[in-house]
Amino acid sequence: MARTSKGKTRKSTSKVKKEPAKASSSRMAAATKVKSELIDDDSSSNAVRPTAEECLYATVSLAKLHPHVVDKNEERRKTLLESCGLRDSITDSVISTMLSQNTTDKNSKQAWFQLKEAFPEWEAVCDPTNLPKVEAAIKVAGLAKTRAERIHNMLCQVREERGVPSLDYLREICDEQVKRDLGRFKGLGPKTISCVLLFAMGRPEFPVDTHVLRISKQLGWVPSSATRESAYEHLNETIPPDLKLDLHCLLVTHGKHCHACAANGKPQFPPQDGTKLECPLKKSTMTSNMHAVVAAARSTKEEKASLDGGSSDAKRGKIRVKEEDTSVDADLDMPKKKKSKRVVVKKEE
Repeated sequence: MARTSKGKTRKSTSKVKKEPAKASSSRMAAATKVKSELIDDDSSSNAVRPTAEECLYATVSLAKLHPHVVDKNEERRKTLLESCGLRDSITDSVISTMLSQNTTDKNSKQAWFQLKEAFPEWEAVCDPTNLPKVEAAIKVAGLAKTRAERIHNMLCQVREERGVPSLDYLREICDEQVKRDLGRFKGLGPKTISCVLLFAMGRPEFPVDTHVLRISKQLGWVPSSATRESAYEHLNETIPPDLKLDLHCLLVTHGKHCHACAANGKPQFPPQDGTKLECPLKKSTMTSNMHAVVAAARSTKEEKASLDGGSSDAKRGKIRVKEEDTSVDADLDMPKKKKSKRVVVKKEE
């Protein structure tokens, strides 16, 4: 104890000064513990996790367990490809994603349906007198007043800046600018923006929701103290772009069905027959199966790429030139001096 000038005692600050060191030591100990649980092919390696092999293993293994997820993503890719990424309204995607926050899929879908039924055009939502009607339409999703105000304010600001309450201009700008533009609005955090980039715009993003965060911690891909934001920054940078869509959706689905990966061991949708899924993400399972699964997946990918490449080369390298009842194969990569050998022009003359 120390004595003040007035004779009163006060607690020594020496103990207080040592507390930050203790906290730092605790964090270091926790990080060391997490590191000891990491799965690494080479124990001496300092590779950033998750490794590309871990991501591929998780994607392939979970796809076998939840094949409908990958099938749905294939449809998404096909739709984006056929429409050149212009099928869905970005404004619709942003608002529907806002309605999905902190509620069930069923309630968010109902809220979205009712909102679009009441307001086919977003211009009407900019009218402040319609706010009560907006609230009523999305009431089922909860937090109706807050959500309605945020949607209204966002649309009004966009209309003031661009003349129309539409976010479709985002298609023309880079990912970082999209994040800055959307990040200005209340209710649009990293996860929501990442979902818009991934699902509506087909950009390689990796949103982190509660299921992704929980499983990533269990796997040691992020520290146990990681937040959604810090986990997103790390995982979005680390996970291979071509795996992001499937791996994100698979982790979300798996987190809802697997006892081993669900919060408190209580999945939202457990198997209906009362059994438990054989989780491929258990440490022992990953350790024993990693090399075989990854090798097989890469071999299959190479074979497919070879077949697709050969087909593409044939399509790029050959065309059919028709002239009356005759046809000749022409090589698109043919040197210019050989082009004079074609008879099409001569016959027309």
